[in-house]
Amino acid sequence: MNQILFSIALYLVFIFLFFREMKLDHKRYLEADRLGDEHILREIDLFLKEKML
Repeated sequence: MNQILFSIALYLVFIFLFFREMKLDHKRYLEADRLGDEHILREIDLFLKEKML
């Protein structure tokens, strides 16, 4: 009986860790995407400033 409870508890911990890692990975992806967008917008601003001069 104790083995079954231990196995279930371990299974639940691994499921929790899996979904937690998915959530953190999604946050890292969104942050990288945001930084990429900022880089592109800076390049566009530089281009427009050069065109105005």
